[in-house]
Amino acid sequence: MRRLLMVLYYFPPAGGISVQRGLKFLRYLPQFGWQPTVLTVRPDAAYPVRDDTLLAEVPADTPIVRTRCPELYGLYRWLTGMRGERHFDVTSQADEDASPMRRMLRWIRAAVFLPDGRMAWRPFGVHAGRALLHATRHDALFSSGPPFTAHLIGRDLQRHSGLPWIADYRDPWTQAVFYPDRPPLARCCDERLEASCVRHADLNLVVGRGMHEEFRARYPDVPHDRWSILTNGYDEEDFAGLPFKLDDTLRITHSGSLFASRAPDHFLRAVAELARREPGFAESVRLCFVGRVDPGIRGRLVRDWAPPQLELIGLQSHRASLAWLRHSRLLLLPFGNDERARGIVTGKVFEYLAAGIPILALGPPDSDVARILEETGAGWTHAPDDQSGIARRLAGIWNRWRAAQHEAPHASAGRGAPAGGEAVLQFGLTPDSEQIARYSRRRLTERLAAHLDALVDRHRGAR
Repeated sequence: MRRLLMVLYYFPPAGGISVQRGLKFLRYLPQFGWQPTVLTVRPDAAYPVRDDTLLAEVPADTPIVRTRCPELYGLYRWLTGMRGERHFDVTSQADEDASPMRRMLRWIRAAVFLPDGRMAWRPFGVHAGRALLHATRHDALFSSGPPFTAHLIGRDLQRHSGLPWIADYRDPWTQAVFYPDRPPLARCCDERLEASCVRHADLNLVVGRGMHEEFRARYPDVPHDRWSILTNGYDEEDFAGLPFKLDDTLRITHSGSLFASRAPDHFLRAVAELARREPGFAESVRLCFVGRVDPGIRGRLVRDWAPPQLELIGLQSHRASLAWLRHSRLLLLPFGNDERARGIVTGKVFEYLAAGIPILALGPPDSDVARILEETGAGWTHAPDDQSGIARRLAGIWNRWRAAQHEAPHASAGRGAPAGGEAVLQFGLTPDSEQIARYSRRRLTERLAAHLDALVDRHRGAR
């Protein structure tokens, strides 16, 4: 077995979608000849989300080294008095309504936290990583970001050891939608950190075509063979034993974090429009939000939607959140409406695919997400501000659902949607199981192992 040192900030008991990619690679790599060692932070780190149930998914024989990680975000939250809504405050841009003190602190955060608020992890991670590499032979390094401090640790360990290193980008770095409005000097410094990691990595992994094109355009000097696209995916085992529980309502569900930058305002207006003009629509439709919701969006929802139309479920374990997907008729996927959103492919996309429920995505129609939904036949994409188009789509879905309510319950599983034979109403869709299966975590991990094998063989040949 070859050995891989994985630098992962998001690792159980961290929760949320960010932890899934590294965790699934960890679980399946031994099947392809690689034994991972994990370098991460202590369990009491200030994760935005905790999910202790995920600890059971970590193989018992996995060596894990946890280090200190002084959280600068924690100091920032304390100074701004935003402990209760820490995640959304940290990732959002400054707003005109903020107090002068808060605007000043946000400026300091943007100017000083380079590359992110986990920057203080770097010396502890590098020290522990060096000790690991001295104590046990490893064949390669892998780091995943954000936080991009993980890549700085990976780069430092590569320089120290000479081992081949894969830098895995779940999101862009300086081109991310959530990138703070940094002062020019700070942005220049951050871009230099990014460029150093991109150019030193033996392989840069990205999760979508749009991100790949954007990185390649910005770094034309980096050879083509040092880039690869390896999407996020889903794990079939996560859905084992989760039945479809469809009641007599048309439940529309969003799962995960709903940020202010992705507020589905026009979707909500389209729903309100249909509720006004279509008799019975308001009584039969449920809007369900599983996970964290930006406080501003939450306030608007509570003001405009009364129970039982609104279900604010709150944070759930990973498995419980997947169960909610299979209690739904339609899954809502807002992912942005600007140029950078074209290359965003969140891990949630693939869990939605695996759930076997139709997907309504709100984002650029020429995006990576739109292409995936078209190729898999699993849903539709509308621009987030296309209120009339969204209203027409919802009206068509509601009419199909209402017609089905008057007929014998009957599933249309299409060309093998991953419903396992369960009766799931498909609103005129024919999901393609072969296309969806391409995003299996096991298949994706097999590709990662192939990359690692090639890098190690080339590295040893060069020596």
